[in-house]
Amino acid sequence: MTEAAPAPTLRHRDDVQGLRAIAVLTVIASHANVPFLPGGFVGVDVFFVISGFLISQLLFREVERSGRVSIPGFYARRARRILPAATLVTIATIIASAIWLSAIDLLEVVKDALWAVFFAANIHFAAVGTDYFASQDPPSPLQHYWSLSVEEQFYLVWPALLLVLVLVARRRALPRGLVLAVLAVVTTASFVWSVVSTHNSP
Repeated sequence: MTEAAPAPTLRHRDDVQGLRAIAVLTVIASHANVPFLPGGFVGVDVFFVISGFLISQLLFREVERSGRVSIPGFYARRARRILPAATLVTIATIIASAIWLSAIDLLEVVKDALWAVFFAANIHFAAVGTDYFASQDPPSPLQHYWSLSVEEQFYLVWPALLLVLVLVARRRALPRGLVLAVLAVVTTASFVWSVVSTHNSP
């Protein structure tokens, strides 16, 4: 019985850590209402790019090493990295809400938690945020889960897409040209959809 190949790893990169620090400071400055640094969303975008870059490198190295992408292995690594902290924060938030909030507000927090658990908080909060009757509701203590939900939804698609491209190419090496072409098409289509939908439903 052969041993499973070890999970791919990445070396420490000072440039990536520096970008992470800048992103964190940008988000903190925005929440602290620093007058000349209002764009905290830029910091979140930087986090998305860094995460996509690092995860893509891990997936690409796995393909170069083994000629395939292990979807179960990928999600096992994501679960070990994300679930413990995310679960702890969710449970602690529900407990704190039960202590300090009313029963009605607690029910809303529990609903938000269920959406967060299934990494769909962004969909839920977008619906609530555009609901006329909910426009005066206070922000959810779990509102920050929208960004984690976006990230994990991306990782439902990206490894599977890469696996399909590897199978289509029918070779052990990473089909870089094919990956680049598909990314260009998907990115263009996403941008066009964003422009059209934002114009139709701002």
